[in-house]
Amino acid sequence: MHCISCEKRIRETVLELKGVKSAKVNYTKEKATIEFDPVETNVTNILKIIKDMGYEPGLSQEKESKGFFKRLFV
Repeated sequence: MHCISCEKRIRETVLELKGVKSAKVNYTKEKATIEFDPVETNVTNILKIIKDMGYEPGLSQEKESKGFFKRLFV
């Protein structure tokens, strides 16, 4: 991500995915926190959408206790 427009574009696109409950994207930290229903979507789908937009996403090593939050870097 290079700017606030990238941040907004990623957030809005991810929020359109079925099962995504929330998406917080921060371009200065190059991180996103996405809450989703694992029955309706998964990390692979989310990463693919971001990659298809022209970014190189990856998973952070941090894990949340419930497994519903995943930290990504873009």
